[in-house]
Amino acid sequence: MQYVSMKKIAILLNTSWYIYNFRRNLIKELIKNGFQVTAIAPFDEYSSKLEELGCDFHPLGIDSKSKNPFYDISLLFRMRKVLAKTRPDVLLNFTIKPNVYGSLAARSLGIKCINNVAGMGTLFTDGLISRTVLKGLFKISQLKVKTVFFQNPDDFEELTKRNIVKKEIAHLLPGSGVNLSEFPFTPIYESKQVNFLLIARMIYPKGIKELVLAAERLREKGYHNFQVQLLGEMGVNNPLAIPASEMEQFCEKGYINYLGKTDDVKTVIQQADAVILPSYYREGTPKSLLEALAIGRPIITTNMPGCKETVIDEVNGFICDPKSIDDLASKMERFLNLDFSKKLEMGKQSRKLAETKFDEQIVIDEYLKAINRALA
Repeated sequence: MQYVSMKKIAILLNTSWYIYNFRRNLIKELIKNGFQVTAIAPFDEYSSKLEELGCDFHPLGIDSKSKNPFYDISLLFRMRKVLAKTRPDVLLNFTIKPNVYGSLAARSLGIKCINNVAGMGTLFTDGLISRTVLKGLFKISQLKVKTVFFQNPDDFEELTKRNIVKKEIAHLLPGSGVNLSEFPFTPIYESKQVNFLLIARMIYPKGIKELVLAAERLREKGYHNFQVQLLGEMGVNNPLAIPASEMEQFCEKGYINYLGKTDDVKTVIQQADAVILPSYYREGTPKSLLEALAIGRPIITTNMPGCKETVIDEVNGFICDPKSIDDLASKMERFLNLDFSKKLEMGKQSRKLAETKFDEQIVIDEYLKAINRALA
């Protein structure tokens, strides 16, 4: 396909960290295809890394958790100011506030938008009034958007069925995809100690407390041949964050280890026997699970949108009920009792699923097609 090149593409997101870690290869491919790329996000330690990739960077403060309408109105005008200055031909929005306010700001300037819905938990879980207002605002903001990508089938069906997003512009993606060469298959090695790994922000909806309590129940049943490792940043300024004092209490148990955060997620996954995410809100498709699939790790996760797509139950892992400590403990126990050969086979099936369904190149190709359509 011949892509329309020498055009400006802007990416709007609520952290530079997210753009670099989740959209780095998309940026590389856009630059390779002749596009001039601008990243618009709050300044953090990853902002300079974005510039090193070859894209321009424009700082824009975004408080993704604020529910103050006056703040959101000011954010809309600040987004418009940055877009008026940078004048992209196409704006790629990710996460709720850029999807809504970025789209509205771009529309007022005649800039075409492509949006990405990575989990719509707040649209369906907030209080009735805020939920109704947010749905209405989201619907209005998407009216002139060229393409809306969804990361899981549930959100796709829900928002198109309710006509919040027009079906003719809605497209389903396999999450953000995973780079299969950056995360090569690495078989687990046989050990007497099983290492369960959770990778996520340390906030309650990720099911972290449920995981700790499930591990506690297994210890009470006499299982001492495992440990649980928690990897990810503490949820600073997030009302759902696990307090540092509570995390310390978890770690005092001796079989729960908090690793902090790292840029080398691959190595940590390679050292794990299974990756767990007992999330109980609507995810996009968690990047941590996609990377675990690629490396070849069995998955234990919940039957929630975005999570359940990463597991074929009892083939490459286990699906458990959200918020159920009993069910989570049961699935962890089943994994502990598997023969090593079965664990190895589950890992191979995870890699197979990554190759057939979650290859990042699928996502990049769909973005290039969508940009070409928008510019046609």
